[in-house]
Amino acid sequence: MSSTRDRIPAHLRQFVVDQDYGAYDEIDQAVWRFVLLQTYARLKETAHPAYVDGLAQTGISVERIPRIEEMDAGLSEFGWGAVVVDGFIPPRAFQEFQAHGIMTIAAAIRRRRNLAYTPAPDIIHESAGHAPIVPDPTYREFLRRFGEIGAKAFASQQDHEVYLAIRNLSEVKEDRDSTPEMIEAAQKRLEEAQANVTWTTEAARLGRLHWWTVEYGLVGSVDDPRIYGAGLLSSLGESTSCLKPHVEKIPLSVACTEMDYDITRPQPQLYVAEDFEHLNAVLDEFADGLAQRRGGVEALEMMRAAAELGTVEFSNGTQVSGVLEEVVDADGAPAYLRFGGECALALNGSTLPEQGRDEHREGYGTPFGRLDDGRALGEMTAEDLESLQQDGRLHLRYRSGVEVEGRLTRTQCDESGRLRVFTLEEARARLGDRVLFAPDRGRYDVAVGEDVVSCFAGPADPDYHPATEFSHATAPRPKDNETAAEEGAVLHLYREALRLWENPHAPDLTDGFRRIEAELSEHPDEWLLRWNLLESLQKVDREPELQAKLREDLLAIEKSDPDGLPISTGLRYLEAVQ
Repeated sequence: MSSTRDRIPAHLRQFVVDQDYGAYDEIDQAVWRFVLLQTYARLKETAHPAYVDGLAQTGISVERIPRIEEMDAGLSEFGWGAVVVDGFIPPRAFQEFQAHGIMTIAAAIRRRRNLAYTPAPDIIHESAGHAPIVPDPTYREFLRRFGEIGAKAFASQQDHEVYLAIRNLSEVKEDRDSTPEMIEAAQKRLEEAQANVTWTTEAARLGRLHWWTVEYGLVGSVDDPRIYGAGLLSSLGESTSCLKPHVEKIPLSVACTEMDYDITRPQPQLYVAEDFEHLNAVLDEFADGLAQRRGGVEALEMMRAAAELGTVEFSNGTQVSGVLEEVVDADGAPAYLRFGGECALALNGSTLPEQGRDEHREGYGTPFGRLDDGRALGEMTAEDLESLQQDGRLHLRYRSGVEVEGRLTRTQCDESGRLRVFTLEEARARLGDRVLFAPDRGRYDVAVGEDVVSCFAGPADPDYHPATEFSHATAPRPKDNETAAEEGAVLHLYREALRLWENPHAPDLTDGFRRIEAELSEHPDEWLLRWNLLESLQKVDREPELQAKLREDLLAIEKSDPDGLPISTGLRYLEAVQ
């Protein structure tokens, strides 16, 4: 089997970085373990059955942050793979990776202050949330198909502005140097971007379907659902609260694509799929309404409104990629397509010779439809077309009224010899008084097609995009100075606690823990190490007085931030495992 990196399309390589596993310190590992211990203990009973075995099968341990190469090896057993990315990547790139069966894992890990929930992508969510259900064959097929469909759904510049605002807000919230004013400004930017959205694109509706299934989905019966959504599987709070009665449970249907969501708060309602086959059925029902499957006038209008790189596909397999700027109308029907930007002509996903973006750098236009006499150019051979010439020139009149003439210099056909593109020199094209193409523009390549069967975002041929190289960057990034200084002040205590725990029954364990606890008096807000000490002492059933002191200190710390610190959940976990 080829390596995952070998399967990455060349234009997506730019998003892949290397995991610097040595950048995770003992505090990062403690954060991972604190979250995974608790979520795993709960999810054994409340998650989809694939979850428990899926963690180990996909290279994930409760005890330590995963190495992505181990995840990649585990996922390869199911035809998938994993690569590292540095935080957010564009939504369409994410979908393309997924279409190729590649999970993109943000390597950063949340800080202790954002331990219960982080708005930024982190390795807890990306790995322990998304990977464990992949071993289920129906679910991973759903993910792959979702990526294929999502990569071709039309977005808009307004969508892009919302994406940038969400990314900015998450980064500002995660940055400990951010002031309340900076967070407020980032929140306002998002609100303004959302308020500026004037229409709901295909990509936006698909994003909602992704949110209510892949991220926050439940499966089973409405009265007794199980968790499979990554956002729920990786959340200390919502992995429990989502199943409580105050969260409305709604049978999953395409109607969920009309329900927006708020990433900054727990979801007041969730959607329940009957099973993973149901997910595929809903995805198909939704996709049937997209331009990529519908074709026709409405698909052309969707592509034009999106104003992004896309592809028009005709019934004979001829494809034109570019930014559709105008659909020229003739008596109420589309007659001519005018594209902007760098364009390319393709056949069944492969760019035709000398029809790439280098040959069409300044836009492109083509008529389509049947000829005035009812004949279809797409059913003709090169010889048929040549026979229509008079006095060395080709004169064609389409049923729409578009007229094309010029000197025929080349034909390009499919494997069966049917005409797909023909090239004219000294060419003219017009519709009534409107000039569509003039001789001074050089050669005229005419795409052959009668009916538009699909319009989709992105190019027909992935090689349309320039190749990129793998980044030499690493992730996670170095911690900011304040975080490094704060954690550096206690990091030696974490290391000492781990050293002592290597021999938990040694006589010096409790003396060492007492020394650590005493030194923690200089760090009154350090709750995670106190919890680790308490967990260790409880395991070996020693020092009940020190245990009581640690528990008392933890509750006192939590009072300073009752909503932000997950101390109570940690204490409840310890009570449950006693």
